[in-house]
Amino acid sequence: MFFMLRDLIAWFIWLLIADKERWREIVPVCFFAGFLGATTDNIIHHHPLWTYPSKQPLLPLLGDDWGIYFVVTYLFIQSLPKQHTFWRISLHLFIFANTGLIIEWLHVITNHMTHERWWNYGYSYFANVILYLMFYYFYKIFRLPKLNEK
Repeated sequence: MFFMLRDLIAWFIWLLIADKERWREIVPVCFFAGFLGATTDNIIHHHPLWTYPSKQPLLPLLGDDWGIYFVVTYLFIQSLPKQHTFWRISLHLFIFANTGLIIEWLHVITNHMTHERWWNYGYSYFANVILYLMFYYFYKIFRLPKLNEK
């Protein structure tokens, strides 16, 4: 129930603040994020660095990959600074990486996630920064124009 509620909240936030006119240019990077999430979940299933103590049916698991990852990535790209300077992008990465860490922390303190083996918040933060950098460069390289853009 926790994961379904979290995904409903994420999609509600998306409905409220997403720039839906930019969907064509942003959605490809969101599918990339979902693909990475699904791939990571499959790898972690066999070599656990973190676990979700309550076994989730398939639908909530897909909610992670096509729910919160999709929404957060969409909002990350949508809110990129207009000027892509090193410091502005670094600040943007810092904000979103910490937001991801806060979401993870909420999962851990509510016992919906546990760190295994050597994994900790430091590695999660580093992974968040790497992921957001990948999303940023994927967006820059493969960006599709807006529907009304020529």
